[in-house]
Amino acid sequence: MACLFAFCRLLTGIVFLTSAVSKLRGRAAYEEFTVATRALARLPARPVAALVVAAEIAVAPLLAWPPTVLAGFCVALGLLLAFTVAIVVALRRGRRVPCRCFGASAVPVGPGHLARNAVLIVAAAAGAIQAATAAIQGGAGAVPGNLGAAGLAAVALAAGAAAVLLSAIGEIAGLFTSSP
Repeated sequence: MACLFAFCRLLTGIVFLTSAVSKLRGRAAYEEFTVATRALARLPARPVAALVVAAEIAVAPLLAWPPTVLAGFCVALGLLLAFTVAIVVALRRGRRVPCRCFGASAVPVGPGHLARNAVLIVAAAAGAIQAATAAIQGGAGAVPGNLGAAGLAAVALAAGAAAVLLSAIGEIAGLFTSSP
């Protein structure tokens, strides 16, 4: 269980940190994200975009510090559920809005993005359940098991590879669904 818990923490943290950094890497990237936010939500785009980026930035440090791991998973789950609802709404309305989660992708949201979110929701939920169970059994701030250096390195490598694959899933799916 310690490996699974560490994998969930690392995968979720890497994905959200990558997403936030990709939005903040330049004014143009953030403006593209704001435009995409405006197209998906009927809320004020700039405040919503700023709130989303702030929450994404918060996930990684919350997951890194044992007393706040459960909060980190809860923030991640909230964001993922909101993103998933936004994608479903866009698809139902027939809107071809590009996903700006990991940069300036031109691929419109679609089933690949929903699959990515489903995997991330499962990882965040599994991590939250493990963190809550550990907290109940061992008190606040308790986290499951110790992996050792070699175990942590292996889990970090697997989580990093999974994060790269998941962050590119929209483009990968776009290769199979694009019209010539």
